[in-house]
Amino acid sequence: MNTLEIRRLVHRYALTEVLDGINLDLRAGETLALVGPSGCGKSTLLHIVAGLINASEGTVTSSFRDTACVFQQPRLMPWKNTVDNIALGLQAKGVSKARRREQGSKMALRLGLAVEDLDKYPHELSGGMQSRVALGRALALEPDLLLLDEPFSALDIGLKLELYRLLRHQVEQAGAAVLMITHDLMEAVRLADRVLMMAPNPGRFVREFTFSRVQADRDDSYIYQTTGQMMQADEVRIGFGLEQGHLPRLGHEDEPSQHGGCSV
Repeated sequence: MNTLEIRRLVHRYALTEVLDGINLDLRAGETLALVGPSGCGKSTLLHIVAGLINASEGTVTSSFRDTACVFQQPRLMPWKNTVDNIALGLQAKGVSKARRREQGSKMALRLGLAVEDLDKYPHELSGGMQSRVALGRALALEPDLLLLDEPFSALDIGLKLELYRLLRHQVEQAGAAVLMITHDLMEAVRLADRVLMMAPNPGRFVREFTFSRVQADRDDSYIYQTTGQMMQADEVRIGFGLEQGHLPRLGHEDEPSQHGGCSV
């Protein structure tokens, strides 16, 4: 089984320590959400996993073969149309133009875009449509590890729920692992198998949550109730600045993040 393992990770920007003592395990088929306030190092950690920056200390070991990222901003190429933006990664992998066009078109339609949208450029698409294209660009690669950096944060609730369903369908079909970051506890409860709460100064894990129901059985009532329960936890309230207090790091230096969690 493919896994991602992070041990004793530390990262600094100049003299500022932004991550300290990060230990994390992620397995194939699992969705792990990182939640916490701005400035706690969530995006930095995701960028390290993606290989965009190197950690100051510690190890990151991954046996996943194909990694794809979806960022908060769609970051589409303005000179490419919808299909070519979706197929951008396929082009980098050497897939033929005809095959790229076919796969990009199929993915666009699967994500709810219309035939007339296929040849439109980003400035001709709404924000929600651009988000679909960005998600399609990642899914077209059929990654076994998908990294999500708050790609749904600026969307209305109806579009969020639609893209959540599309994402889960694609991930379940491929058996991919997902590492996602979000400020939205309800989104984490809806999508994740486990949630790790982070606190800042420096960024560290302070509590892990697992859930008593599988995703398919989590209705709105369960999601609202569970989110409310999580909001009562000291680590969540202090971590998000709702209360004052000190939060020690979760677990011990050489332990993965699964130790010390609780079920809700």
